[in-house]
This record gives sequence, C-alpha cells and structure tokens, in this order.
Amino acid sequence: MTRSENIVSRWSRMKQQSARSAAPDDLSSKSKPIDAEAGDLNRATAAAPATDPPASPAFDLASLPPLQSITAGTDIRSFLASNVPLELTKAALRRAWVTDPAIRDFIGIAENQWDFNDPNAMPGFGPLTAGDVPGLAGLDETEQAREVTAEAVGTERASATRQIDEIDHARAREYSLLAALLSRSPDAQMIEHLVRLGGDATPLGAAHAALGAAAASIKAEQIEREYFDLFVGLGRGELFPYASYYLTGYLYGRPLARIRETLKQLGLERTEGQSEPEDHAAVLLEVMAGLASGQIVAPDETQRTIFETYLRPWIGRFFSDLEHARSAKFYACVAALGRVFMEVEAEAFSLSK
Repeated sequence: MTRSENIVSRWSRMKQQSARSAAPDDLSSKSKPIDAEAGDLNRATAAAPATDPPASPAFDLASLPPLQSITAGTDIRSFLASNVPLELTKAALRRAWVTDPAIRDFIGIAENQWDFNDPNAMPGFGPLTAGDVPGLAGLDETEQAREVTAEAVGTERASATRQIDEIDHARAREYSLLAALLSRSPDAQMIEHLVRLGGDATPLGAAHAALGAAAASIKAEQIEREYFDLFVGLGRGELFPYASYYLTGYLYGRPLARIRETLKQLGLERTEGQSEPEDHAAVLLEVMAGLASGQIVAPDETQRTIFETYLRPWIGRFFSDLEHARSAKFYACVAALGRVFMEVEAEAFSLSK
C-alpha cells in the first residue's frame, strides 16, 4: 500500500482484483456492458407502440330496462356493468330481492318478535298436534272434494245475502282509485280520466277537484318521476307505504304476518308477479275495494275488521307524510284525497256500530 493510498481505496482495489481472478474467462468474454443492455431495452421499448387502457363505454340509461319491470326472473346483469352508477345498481338489486319470494317473504327470528317462552307463539316451532298430521301426510282426495264443495255452497249463500248499494259501489271506486295510484304511476289514459274528475262543496269533492286540476297541469313524465322519487328511489324511496314500517319501524314485521293470516282466511293469495307484500297500502286498499264491491265474498263485519285493524292505525299518518313530502306535487293531491276519504270511512264505521 503506497502512502497516498488510503484504506478505502486499497479495499476497493483488492475487491476488484478478487472478482477478476474468480470469474471464468468465457463468462467475462460474453458479458455485455450495462450501457449496451440499456440501449437494447430502450430500443425494444421504443419499438412497442404505447397503448392506452380501454375506456369504459359511455353509460346509456335507455339501454337498461325500467326498474319497475324487474321481477325475480329478470336478468339484471346489465345493471352490474362498471359504467352503471352505483346507486342505480343497488336499486336494481333491491328490486330483484323484493320480487323474489324466497327473499321477500323470509321472516327470521328477531328480538322481541315472538314470545320465546311460549313454544306455540312461533309458527313452525311449536309441538305437533293430532290436527297437524293430516296436513303433513296429505288429505284423502274424497275429503278434499267434500271441503271444496262445502266452501262453494257457503260462498253462494253469502253472495245471495250480500246486497251492494250505490254507496258501496262509490266506496269501491274510491278505494280502487287510491290503490291504483299508489301501486304505480298513472298512464296517459288514467290521467285523462283524472282530468275529468268533478268536485263539489264537500271536503271529498274539493279533494277530487284538486286532483283533477293537478292531473291537468302536471306532465305525465313529471308524475312518473315523482312516483319514482317517492316510492322507489335510487336505493330507497322517500316514503315506505307499509303497515309494518308505520306500526313497528321495520319492514316485514308482525303486522305483515297477521295480515297474511287474515287474507288467507278470506281465501286471498298474492297473484303471480305481485312484488309488494300484503301490508302495502295499495294492497290493503284493493282488498277494501273488493269487499265493498262484493267481488270478495265475506261476512259483513269483515270490512270493519280490515279497516279498523289494518288500515286505521297508520294510514292517516302515511297520507299526511305523503301530503307534505318534499317530492310530492301531484301525489300531494292524491294524499289529500286519501286522507279525507279515510276520515269519512272512519266516521261511517263508528256510526254503524
């Protein structure tokens, strides 16, 4: 080591000598300079054309089916594309789940829903009785035929004694109108009928006149959009027109189970394609229309029972909320009509006791 060579320089020199002596000749002869390799890489990179990542196709709302047309069997994969807004995807999924009976009708065990100290309080969890055995094993065909015949005879007798007057027909039309307007947005033909609604000096007549004026002044597209914002929405609507929600704060609660049991006793079952549960305001109003018109044959007290038990405790609050909803213009008039008519019905049922 020379005097001018410090320890760091000496260590570097000896390290290079050791590396040259350890490397074989053929390997060193084949090695390429780093600059040459970098040059090759640069040439290869320059030769390859630069490609931008594929752009997502533009979102076209018209290419998607209407949300209200979605049923349990609808293919909703078009709503799951990456270019579809997330809220619209969620709305489509929610609609598909609501229309699927396996998901919609499921009522699981929930806290405070049943009395767990009483095994008979939970349908399907109680002990079997002797009366359950024929239903599980299947009734004899002759017995089934006998029961159907007896039910048909009873229906004929009930329809023969049930007299439908003009007031009942008018009540049925009022219930049917409200049910139709709450189940879907009105089409052009229904709007034409609403425009011709007449009124008088009574509160109900004034509500009719206001609804007709709203139908004449608001475009059909605006009414359809209003219905969507109020009852469907992206993710959820502004209002929940369900008895369970207004009575318990939850959807698919105990009121729904009770309504289903009552309708089952009347021989009423949900039609295929009906997406809403039975505690929807439109469904209950339609049931009242059928009872008032005589299309649903039942004892005279059934109307009062359905109204007092399943409509009166909450329907007034619902119509009041709808009347003052932020998105409601046309449907504020629908709500006013519903509120006034429910008041008339409540007073009539109380006077007929």
